[in-house]
Amino acid sequence: MDFAATGKKRRIFGVDFSGAKDAGRKIWISEGISSGDKLHIQSCYPIFEIVSDKSKQRDACLSALRDQILSDNNAVFGMDFPFSLPDKLMSGKDWYSFVSDFPDEYESADAFRKKMQYMGGKTELKRLTDVEVKAPFSIYNLWVYKQTYFGIRDVLRPLVTEERACAIPMQTPESGKPWLMEICPASTLKSEDLYIGYKGRTEKEENKREYILSKLIENGIIISDDVKEKIIKNKDGDALDSFVAAYATYRSILKMNDIIGKLPDIYLREGYTFY
Repeated sequence: MDFAATGKKRRIFGVDFSGAKDAGRKIWISEGISSGDKLHIQSCYPIFEIVSDKSKQRDACLSALRDQILSDNNAVFGMDFPFSLPDKLMSGKDWYSFVSDFPDEYESADAFRKKMQYMGGKTELKRLTDVEVKAPFSIYNLWVYKQTYFGIRDVLRPLVTEERACAIPMQTPESGKPWLMEICPASTLKSEDLYIGYKGRTEKEENKREYILSKLIENGIIISDDVKEKIIKNKDGDALDSFVAAYATYRSILKMNDIIGKLPDIYLREGYTFY
């Protein structure tokens, strides 16, 4: 399969993820399609807008996210949460076994973090991919561990174990199934030299969001003024993060033939961050 060519024909979704109790306020999704050699971002919205009763509670929102993924077998989703652990913390399991056993191993997000801290020692361990893409935090850092826990338990695991989606590169992309890719917006912005303080309520942060957006658009992105304004006005920066996730997903698809089947085994256990 020509993975790059096949990927370009898929709808593109960038997901800024959250494991917070009111995840509906924090999870944003940017949707797009490829248009020639450009990415056309068609919409950007908080996930509660697609929850049947507009609930912002985590369980309802993660269920809606799974449904969104399963609604389009010809899509690729760039997801802003870690898909795996540092190899040292996987207890010798292969990736699929780790994902399958995840809820039995860790009964809660706090139990997950405590076990990671115990096994990892005083220093928070990072995966090889975290180091390479300059990810800001370890996957069980205080600011990230709930994203990791609920992302793996409630989104990744059910889709993968039920064989309804492919998690790349641990699994080979298949036609007829949605593709899931791990994305880190911060790493993408660092690669573009755009990692500046853009989250906040002041005019200064808003101007930075507008600047970041304008620079990324120069890389071949089509976006309406309405969607642009929505992203700029979102003070927490979650809308912008979902846009960056969609951008990273699209540009990673173009390099897919150089990645699938060619990565060292460590990435097939620890996961791989596309940026």
